Amino acid sequence: MNSYVRVGPVPEVIGWRAAVVAAFDLHGRVLMQLRDDLPHVAGAGMWSMFGGAVEEGEDLITAAIREFDEETGIQLSRAELEPLAVLPASRRADGALFIHRCTRFIAPSDIRLGEGAGFGFLTRAQVAQYPVLPQMQMMLAQLGV
Repeated sequence: MNSYVRVGPVPEVIGWRAAVVAAFDLHGRVLMQLRDDLPHVAGAGMWSMFGGAVEEGEDLITAAIREFDEETGIQLSRAELEPLAVLPASRRADGALFIHRCTRFIAPSDIRLGEGAGFGFLTRAQVAQYPVLPQMQMMLAQLGV
């Protein structure tokens, strides 16, 4: 895949971008971060994929690699990330989340949590039942990942 599938009402003009990594374990469970339950945190107290804002001068893949390393301690290469989807951001009307599928399987022992209240590998049923960011629930269901 070499392009992002649009999922949901993504703004036509994007003023803010986040780069996010969709990583999986050997059992097909998706790696999710339990967001800190603090007022200034987008999606506070909810489950989300690891990622964050694209900094000035960064491309999407570089930002995804940096954010994933900062938050999980795992260093990915550009070759291990593929464009997957673009979703609307929850806190900014002009924002978009660019999701990248990681081709490397991740194990719990690989992770050194650098941000968030915790992490877990969730099944499709858990993604549907847990408090997961709605746009990520929709993307995972729609794309069957």
